[in-house]
Amino acid sequence: MTTADAHFERGVLDAFRRAVERYCTIVNAGGLDPAALRISVSVVTSAATSPGFGGKVHRIVHQHVHARLPRARVGSVRFAVDPALPHPGHRFLLQPPALPAPKQTLRLTTAEPPVVVPSATAHLTLRYGADFRWVCHLASAPGWVPLGRWTGQAARDASVRLPEYATFLPRGELLYLRHDGRRVEFARSRVRPDYLVTIDGAPLRAGGRLIQAGPAGSIGYTGGTSSSTLLDYHLAWEGGHG
Repeated sequence: MTTADAHFERGVLDAFRRAVERYCTIVNAGGLDPAALRISVSVVTSAATSPGFGGKVHRIVHQHVHARLPRARVGSVRFAVDPALPHPGHRFLLQPPALPAPKQTLRLTTAEPPVVVPSATAHLTLRYGADFRWVCHLASAPGWVPLGRWTGQAARDASVRLPEYATFLPRGELLYLRHDGRRVEFARSRVRPDYLVTIDGAPLRAGGRLIQAGPAGSIGYTGGTSSSTLLDYHLAWEGGHG
């Protein structure tokens, strides 16, 4: 392969990795049951690729599905070349479609009304005890992003990743959030179903209703009878709103 071909191939693989990460993120936000998934993948490029390209694509999709959708299966991975593809020269299709979590909200348990500010950056501050304070800056975006503590490169371009030293939190992407410019909502993933996750005291179920964040509240994690963590959160908006 020429240097230009190698550069193109690396770009395709990076874009494919991000596409698989987004797919897993949406599934984990509650749209589909991973145990029922038999995933098919189609990768179309505008130019022929090297003999090792297919193996790299297989490794990316299997590693991400195994790590983030452990009960799902990859049924097929197909490749095609279409010289008529426009820039950037690749197209990916993952089936079945990943569906977003149901667009429903629970009534807030706090007395104050939810914060509603058009198209403002949200600042979500998390506190635990006297020593832990972490501020998450949330730009308005249509999709769900994971919130949690984990290692590895999964969802590195779209996530709210908490520090590794916060060992009082369960490891993994148990919780997802979405800031659509007007509100912040929480959804439960299907990761680590042994943990009960609550928002403002209300249970958050995978595939169930969403919970909208209030101006302040709590995020709870309970694992059996031996592990329980309660984070305090405060939601503010750019420009001093909220």
